[in-house]
Amino acid sequence: MEEDSNSSTSPKGVRVRFAPSPTGYLHTGGARTALFNWLLARSRGGSFILRIEDTDEERSTDESTRAILDGLRWLGLEWDEGPEVGGEFGPYFQSERKELHLKFADQLLKEGHAFVCDCPKDERSDDKAKFDENCRERPLSEQLKLLANNPALPLRLKVEMGRDIVFQDLIRGEVRVSTDEIGDIVIVKSTGGPVYNFSCVVDDATMDITHVLRGDDHLSNTPKQLLIYEKLGWEPPQFAHLPLIVGMDRARLSKRHGATSITAYRELGILPEALVNFLLLIGWAPKDDREEFTRDEMIAAFSLDGIGKSAGAFNTEKLFWFNGKYIRSLSDEEYQRQVFEFVPREWKKAKRDDYIAKVVLLFKDRLTHFAEIEELAWYFFRAPDDYNEEAWKDIMAGNENAALVLKEIPAALKALPEFECERIEKLVRSYAKDKKLKLKDAIQPMRVAITGDRFSPGFFEMAELLGVNEVTKRCSTALAKLNPDD
Repeated sequence: MEEDSNSSTSPKGVRVRFAPSPTGYLHTGGARTALFNWLLARSRGGSFILRIEDTDEERSTDESTRAILDGLRWLGLEWDEGPEVGGEFGPYFQSERKELHLKFADQLLKEGHAFVCDCPKDERSDDKAKFDENCRERPLSEQLKLLANNPALPLRLKVEMGRDIVFQDLIRGEVRVSTDEIGDIVIVKSTGGPVYNFSCVVDDATMDITHVLRGDDHLSNTPKQLLIYEKLGWEPPQFAHLPLIVGMDRARLSKRHGATSITAYRELGILPEALVNFLLLIGWAPKDDREEFTRDEMIAAFSLDGIGKSAGAFNTEKLFWFNGKYIRSLSDEEYQRQVFEFVPREWKKAKRDDYIAKVVLLFKDRLTHFAEIEELAWYFFRAPDDYNEEAWKDIMAGNENAALVLKEIPAALKALPEFECERIEKLVRSYAKDKKLKLKDAIQPMRVAITGDRFSPGFFEMAELLGVNEVTKRCSTALAKLNPDD
């Protein structure tokens, strides 16, 4: 790669980058931006580059960097180049490119496109401030002398006032901003470090980036960056600013809407394939309105034309729905392998793996995320110590046959030669028919007794797994509560 290449029309084809700041974890908005960049590269036979913009030394952390890398790898968004680390590509780090950034800042100063600013500190902190012509137009020799005597002076780009910066955004269309709203922008801070907008331009240009896809919150940076491209004589890339993600109430996305880290979704037991499919559809729509895509189908279908101008809504319920569909598509063996990671430690201590494997399989059609298994399946590992109030009222206290069912069916079950699903079902159906009961009126009191609630997987499968002794014991406990005087 030519570090000093100054053309965004790369002979290497489409080249995009995802450039997160390691000041926090990878969140849903950043993950969607990475996904759209990755898909554009894959759909056009190009390259996807990862650049960690870690120039904020106070806020950047190694922990955040690791979380970003782990999150992208977990999502399957592998990048295509970078320094080799342990046999695989590492990302580029902006902080390691400081010398290159300052080289081009020095070039702008010597070519008369930038100036050393010694205006009062409170004035020079504002990009839009108007500066004394003596400051802007000093001879280069005087500016270099100023800088030598006081290195803690910022370097500013000379910006001609009263003109418009115009560019065609690939999503928003024409964007026009007056230079009066920009002013003489800082390119090197008083600390000696290049500012974000300048480093970003140098990196994008020297990495031959052809398309910059990023969030709408970066739109205000683009006119400033275009001015820097202009002064350096470089062709800018094409820009596409993605509408931000909002909550279902159309308010700015926050944690209550689902603006949490990718790591948190992983810890909930969301499958990466489901999350990627879900993120794809926030703000992008295929031509045929379909919703489910394999990775190859995403690549084939993706184009920037499908990205809307309006903010996309984050619907957590839709994400769980998606994830449930992906869970059900797993083979039983793969499902059991993955859900085992979310089984509480005390369950593994109390029961054999083959028992747990049978339990979790009963919930394959019910789970929306793997961490839900503890909430749903707990009664396979301990008897309820209380009962859902509404379920007890409707099914136990409000059912004149409940006591009889809890007494007679367990007694009959104990007489079965083999306590297996088919025999249990045959006995309960026969009992209900003899007593002229609906099947649910025979099953539901026992279900509440066993689980503490009215909902569970299939009753007969559940009973077989628990065993006749446990079923009988729990029914006896519930009967004692129902008829405390007997």
